[in-house]
Amino acid sequence: MLKPIELKSSKAREYLKPRSPDSHKGQNGRLAIVGGSSKYYGSPALVGLAAYRSGADLVYIVAPEAVAPTIAGYSPDLMVWSYQGERLNESAFDVVNELSEKTDALVIGNGLTKEKSVLDAASRIGERWKKELVIDADCIGAVKKKGAVYTPHVVEFKRLSGKMPHEEIGERCEQVKALAAELEATVILKGKIDVISDGEKIAINKTGNAGMTCGGSGDTLTGIVGAMLATGHSHFRAACLGAYLNGLAGDLAYKKLENSLIASDIIEALPHALKTL
Repeated sequence: MLKPIELKSSKAREYLKPRSPDSHKGQNGRLAIVGGSSKYYGSPALVGLAAYRSGADLVYIVAPEAVAPTIAGYSPDLMVWSYQGERLNESAFDVVNELSEKTDALVIGNGLTKEKSVLDAASRIGERWKKELVIDADCIGAVKKKGAVYTPHVVEFKRLSGKMPHEEIGERCEQVKALAAELEATVILKGKIDVISDGEKIAINKTGNAGMTCGGSGDTLTGIVGAMLATGHSHFRAACLGAYLNGLAGDLAYKKLENSLIASDIIEALPHALKTL
């Protein structure tokens, strides 16, 4: 059995790429996010704000016109591009196609809902996307792409693999590794101990706490991973950094807030988490 890498601050520091002092706007990560619906519109905003706090230069959210103004209202930093309708549909294709020329990576799934027409549209976007891709939430199991990063919790993992993750961590590591190899992708299985694999290497992450059972903590993880991919990190390193930093920011927030912690507190703690590296 391959011994997993245990993620600690020294390993995260090694994995994190330095920013060139000569860089200019847009050279440090441009991320697109396809998410949101009339039911769930906070989710893509959390992804976008976490991406910004993780170092992305530019974040675009592609959302239905029915909720685009609400999403934009979360922060003036978010650039929200809209399409007709209340949920994802073919009207989004031209918007995503235009953004593919302006961005380095795409996150898809957050807040989309599991309606068949929505997932069909998401699948077509995933098929056409030629750059880095993070597949999360409602799109896990519906959108499949070699070379993507998947971010399932235990139920979504079963949706992908057909099996619930094993309770024993060694067995769980082997399950994640096998699934990543089968998908030819990178998988982050979220849990008390996160397990990350690209089908060859395995890492485990022990940052995080019980306060992070709040809604939106998965969105913040996805935003960090998206930012790391957009800034040129490898799939495995982006996934490892996402898991470690999301948990570390959650731990820093938990020291102050304990079980009152919410997802936006994780975002606020991200700069401090990065400073510790």
